[in-house]
Amino acid sequence: MFSINFNEDTQVISLNGNFDVSRADEVKLVLEKIDSSVTIDMSNLDFICSAGIGIMIMTYRRLKEKGENIYLKNLNDNIKKVFKVSLLDKIFNIE
Repeated sequence: MFSINFNEDTQVISLNGNFDVSRADEVKLVLEKIDSSVTIDMSNLDFICSAGIGIMIMTYRRLKEKGENIYLKNLNDNIKKVFKVSLLDKIFNIE
């Protein structure tokens, strides 16, 4: 089961479950509303597909143009490996 929660007070988005292509539009709608720096907590995220990574990159670029940033935290070992192998760990601020 997948869920996305946005806490506007703390600017933290929590992703839970499997972020696959069937959830891409749902996540994209939430991220498109973000205009300032945001943290994405992945502590309960089990899987992310290439569509999910693409949405993260689009959000990163859009925020960077505004002088804002996207921070990723609590990635599990498998997701961290995906970001590392694709060299996205050099682009994203991973905490």
